[in-house]
Amino acid sequence: MRSIENASAARTCLAALAVGAVLSLILCGVLLLTVAPIDILPRPATLPPDRRGTVEQTAATTTVAVMDVGQGMCVVVLAPDGTSMVVDAGRSGDRIENIVIPYLRENGITEIDYLVVTHPDQDHIGGMPRLLNQMPVRNFVDPAIPTTNQTYGHTLERVLEYSVNPILARAGNSLDLGTGIRVDILWPREPFLLDGGEPDTNDNSTVIQLTMGNVRFLITGDIEQTAEEMIVESMVNDALQSDVLVVAHHGSNSSSTAQFLDAVSPSVAVIPVGLDNQYGHPHDEVMQRLRFRGITIHRTDLDGTVELTTNGEQFTVQLDRTGIDGQ
Repeated sequence: MRSIENASAARTCLAALAVGAVLSLILCGVLLLTVAPIDILPRPATLPPDRRGTVEQTAATTTVAVMDVGQGMCVVVLAPDGTSMVVDAGRSGDRIENIVIPYLRENGITEIDYLVVTHPDQDHIGGMPRLLNQMPVRNFVDPAIPTTNQTYGHTLERVLEYSVNPILARAGNSLDLGTGIRVDILWPREPFLLDGGEPDTNDNSTVIQLTMGNVRFLITGDIEQTAEEMIVESMVNDALQSDVLVVAHHGSNSSSTAQFLDAVSPSVAVIPVGLDNQYGHPHDEVMQRLRFRGITIHRTDLDGTVELTTNGEQFTVQLDRTGIDGQ
């Protein structure tokens, strides 16, 4: 969501120089919003030494939890060695504090290894400042889409303040979640897709495919038809196929095209969506496309947090309907 305020602003840059073989990183942060869009491009970085601040899990399983944060998205990934990744943070700091942070701590997480932004819309980054304030984060993965969203600016302030390592989200990059897990960034690519001459926040969303053994998860942000078509064209053979699809754009009919669903061919689809939301998500057309293909559907507005756990050969689904309360 875009807003323009008639106010002057200042930008500051924090330059961090490493020694020897470590790459130099430069992250420019916006302290106050201006009429000009926020356009911060963290440079690709070599990951810092492994100093995970998490508790090792006893079983060799990975959990992907699509959290019940109302009309927004937040996905938590817990790897077998205790590494953690949080993708987006819903629209509300309260839901992050009351739902997501307790979930992380209950699972022994004291530090988030990767905090991923799919795109800077309020329903995806609204809780990020609160999350950064309350839990240490090692790496901040960002497509760096120009925006006027103030919450995104506040998020970057905290990334600078807490010296979080910036990583640019671009197709072809990967993230290290430990042995036996592959995390590939499939989207966006440069140049950005445009809408009215400006970068389209939805179609340039970060898209992540997580693989453990023979099981794959696809997290799609808010990509729409154009991005879906380009992703399908860019993938070889059945590389896009995934067992679990986190449905794009909360089940909007601008996304989840027949071509895309056929290429992904999931057995389970999870729709992060708020109860009785003003957009009518998920749209009937998308529900029909999913049902026509025999895909099992879970919705956070009806099922609560959807927790999927895999050992690399199969996966289970557990629903937590505690606290279902709409948007």
